[in-house]
Amino acid sequence: MPDVSSSKSPRRQCPDCGPAGVASHAVERWSVRADEAIGLLQLPMAAIWRMTRPAVSATRPGRITPSAARLAAAMGLGIIVEHPDKENTAHATVLWREAERRGIAMREFRPFGLPRELFWASYGNDTRGFDGLPRPRAASDRALDWMDDKGIILKRFRNAGVPVPRGESCTTLAQAERAFDAIARGGRAAIVKPSIGSRSRHTFTNITGADALRRAFRSAKQLSPRAIVEEEIPGFVFRVTFVNGRVEGIMRREPPHVIGDGAHTVRELVDRENAHPLRRGPVFSPIVFGDEANAMLGAQRLTPDSIPEAGRMVPLHPKVSRLYGASTTEIAFADVHSDNSAMFKTIAEAVDDPLFGVDIIMEDMARSWRSQACGVIECNSLPAIDVHHDPLRGTPRNAAGAVWNMIFPASDPRA
Repeated sequence: MPDVSSSKSPRRQCPDCGPAGVASHAVERWSVRADEAIGLLQLPMAAIWRMTRPAVSATRPGRITPSAARLAAAMGLGIIVEHPDKENTAHATVLWREAERRGIAMREFRPFGLPRELFWASYGNDTRGFDGLPRPRAASDRALDWMDDKGIILKRFRNAGVPVPRGESCTTLAQAERAFDAIARGGRAAIVKPSIGSRSRHTFTNITGADALRRAFRSAKQLSPRAIVEEEIPGFVFRVTFVNGRVEGIMRREPPHVIGDGAHTVRELVDRENAHPLRRGPVFSPIVFGDEANAMLGAQRLTPDSIPEAGRMVPLHPKVSRLYGASTTEIAFADVHSDNSAMFKTIAEAVDDPLFGVDIIMEDMARSWRSQACGVIECNSLPAIDVHHDPLRGTPRNAAGAVWNMIFPASDPRA
């Protein structure tokens, strides 16, 4: 996202965006508004497309994608990339690597040399053009209109019987204050975050007072026209990825933390954790002591020189972004309680889309969601399938392989 300041000035670091953030808030906020306006204008065409799509899909229009891309490249309008490189996102990279392993010819067209995730893939006599991740030809796209909006998710999932936090999408500060008051009356702290996008940017946790609410609301509104004010649920964030109606990965996101052993100080435990070879990049970052870590330790009545008892988890940052030193663990399906598996089925039916991810907060996936605080907080139409390939701990799962099994079943090496 380009910086809205002068091109001659250095990009301004934004503390609410985190280590990788720059202050390009106006561009991002107005791009959301533009997307919403375009979406409204496209409603009649979208209805017509849904009626004609089956007939169009039957003609396999993806077959013309390679020729169109080569023509555009010949005219100097872009380039064709034949192998993944450092310009690709992590989810595109794992998809491309898996395609190469299966003998699927995957290519990318970059208009004017800029990566825009415009791909095509060929296997046998079949060719598919797609952006981001491939989808089945006959797949419904209705959920794509709403699944990335956290406010709509709260309403739709609540109506479907899926557990969600108490809260709502707010446009004005008065709405945010009413939502916060309802949460506070229930004895919970609140979370405030942008309704669209975010990736942990401009997200605030453990809000218990009016001043903190106002500050968080104004910050969240810098990225999105609306902000979500919802109750804070204790527990871990689990990313569950659905492919073709099935769960293909359950990854637990953990805040930067250490586990006490009764012998070493917090500082020593951090040094030992940072010695993990996967924390040297590019996926995971070291845990860093800073103002947030000291504040978190103080809230737990600890200091960097304290020796936490064996088995005690000591969080060091409130956010679960890997940029802050967060970690991930891939959960084995055998360790998931049957009630939680049933909840996944309800979610799949409510979304009715062949490829998406949801974030669920709970303490323990091995216990029923009914016996603990639990809530779905987010849905993503372009799931980060790479997180299942590269956990810090646990057995990796081949989510990219599940995607290709859905698109080109014959490419499955097990077939």
